[in-house]
Amino acid sequence: MFIKGLLLQTKSSRRDRIALISDMLLCAVEGTSKTDIMCKVGLSTAQLNRYVPTLVKSELLETFKQKKVTIYKTTTKGKSFIEAFDTLIKLLD
Repeated sequence: MFIKGLLLQTKSSRRDRIALISDMLLCAVEGTSKTDIMCKVGLSTAQLNRYVPTLVKSELLETFKQKKVTIYKTTTKGKSFIEAFDTLIKLLD
């Protein structure tokens, strides 16, 4: 189930890797810090440090500096990923 774009977990389910990535990309659409992504998406530091470099390398996230803070922002390719994932979820409902 989606509310405001973020995938909600049921009591007995866990987010799979693709859902986690989609949630991270949704969180970073306007640009945000790693800490904000971690808190808003509900990730551990280990998960964050595992996924963010992969998303940057895959060009789903881009980085830039803003007042000595690294900001992560979803790229056009990342937005396409979100749309494709959302379409798949809707097909399953």
